[in-house]
Amino acid sequence: MNKIIEQLLSLSLLTMPALVLTVHHGAGISAMIILLLSLWVLSIKYPVNISLSNKEKVLIFSLVLFPIIIIFDFILRELQIRYLDYYLRFILVIPIYFALKESKLDLRPLFIGILLGSIGAGLFSLYQFSLYQSYYINIKMDRIGGYLNAVNFGNISLLLAVMSLAGLFLVKEMKFKKIGIVVCLLAFFMGLIGSILPGSRGGWLAIPFFIILFLIYTPIKNRYKLAGLVISVIIMLGPYYSNAYVEQRVNTGYTNAMDYLTAAESVDQSRVALTSVGARLEMWKTAWLIFKENPIFGVGSGNYSQELITKMDAGEIERMPAYTHAHNELLHILAITGVVGFLGYLIFYAGITYYFFSTLLESHNAKEKYLSFIGILLVVGFFIFGLTNYSFAHHTMVLFFSIMVVSLAGMIGSIERDLKTA
Repeated sequence: MNKIIEQLLSLSLLTMPALVLTVHHGAGISAMIILLLSLWVLSIKYPVNISLSNKEKVLIFSLVLFPIIIIFDFILRELQIRYLDYYLRFILVIPIYFALKESKLDLRPLFIGILLGSIGAGLFSLYQFSLYQSYYINIKMDRIGGYLNAVNFGNISLLLAVMSLAGLFLVKEMKFKKIGIVVCLLAFFMGLIGSILPGSRGGWLAIPFFIILFLIYTPIKNRYKLAGLVISVIIMLGPYYSNAYVEQRVNTGYTNAMDYLTAAESVDQSRVALTSVGARLEMWKTAWLIFKENPIFGVGSGNYSQELITKMDAGEIERMPAYTHAHNELLHILAITGVVGFLGYLIFYAGITYYFFSTLLESHNAKEKYLSFIGILLVVGFFIFGLTNYSFAHHTMVLFFSIMVVSLAGMIGSIERDLKTA
């Protein structure tokens, strides 16, 4: 019976990457399945061994600290529960880590789930694009985004793409190596399509960092890395020169940014502030002004939009919609929680990165290297996505990040446990 439950838990890890972009409420469904099975495993294995290595202590501390800061902010300022809800999930997923660590797991479901998710994202975006071309050509249509907004869809799709490419770490473990390589590459390109068609420009800032990580850590010969670098440059530049939509998105972003920054007399600043880039720059300015006025504890979660309105009324910033966040996690955290929350936010990312990076450097096991590498891709991706968006203000993004972090870390813990007892 125990073995069956552990197998079900392994299989459940397929659901998050496979369903997050292709099924309505897929992230929530997956999170519930994984959590319930994890609690079942923990009840069977009670009492659970909770002794932790140094890197595990850092991981757990990182997941707990920042939500605790938000909890105090919530209590002291009597905020609405929704401002606490998302951050609590970083604590609520910790049982999943311990359940996975104590189980004998199969890596294949998670690996297959990532490939299916990336291919599904590409197919779904192509399907929506074809509908736009066929039926909505004369109608204003929102950008392609599946069941999410376009930014989150494109960002997760990009992550699934590079995670699929990281499957090259497992080539030696594959029974059919050539087929495995082809499927990994196919999933990579489909995931890229899922990022390109929504036009999520902010997420594309992560691509150079992903390329650097692959060039440094991918276990292939240097001459192949050089070829990979050339191909990567082509991949980066290809869509711009071959796709009018991508070219338009990039050029518009550049033009709006320059109009805002140069403040030329011929440019109507109130108009520029209503563009995607101009509004972001104006919101960042607002967040910085709020932080300077409340540097230690900030103004509190949920109070950003009111401060934005106040500063518009005072003429300190241009008129725009009353956005609920600054579209930049670092600046938003500074504005709502001050230096205290900002330090917690940095520790949150640094601790998770330390866990995966130390594993990548220390391990000689291909499966551990694969899991730790995609963990680093996940953290780097989300941190960079946070420079132009507030990912943790979105239900699906929080669930995807938190479940994937504890899933990857838990599987690493399981492998390390098996290696020690072998």
